Amino acid sequence: MSSKGLIADRVLGLGFMVLGVLAAYSAWTLQVPFAADPLGPTPFPVTVALILLVCGGLLVLKPVHRFEPIERPAAPPLMVVAMAAYALLMEPLGFMPATALMACAVALLFGARIVFSGGVGIITAVALWLLFDKLLDLPLPKGILPL
Repeated sequence: MSSKGLIADRVLGLGFMVLGVLAAYSAWTLQVPFAADPLGPTPFPVTVALILLVCGGLLVLKPVHRFEPIERPAAPPLMVVAMAAYALLMEPLGFMPATALMACAVALLFGARIVFSGGVGIITAVALWLLFDKLLDLPLPKGILPL
């Protein structure tokens, strides 16, 4: 393991920690004129900030620079295209179909067979819909499905 890679991991960890502190500060200073939730808008961004802080701290304390050559060099740019398509299709198609397509695309990019990736897409879309719509009561774009 090269010392150059370890230093890069530590710098990345420090960057995550700074980002976590900034995110936590921003979350604590959020002011919403209406309260849709008794806790307010703070818990989710604070949780993300804490995860950033912990992961950054782990990288600083114990760097793990183990990058392997990419098997599928087209996968990272195709992932960016898939995420952009997800954002653009969310409103017209709705949450469930757009999420199913995104999860299916991710599974295909990781080398899954098409039947398996379709199943992953459907299960992911239903699970996330149940989590966000039913459990957390968040409004999601309905799109083409009558949900």
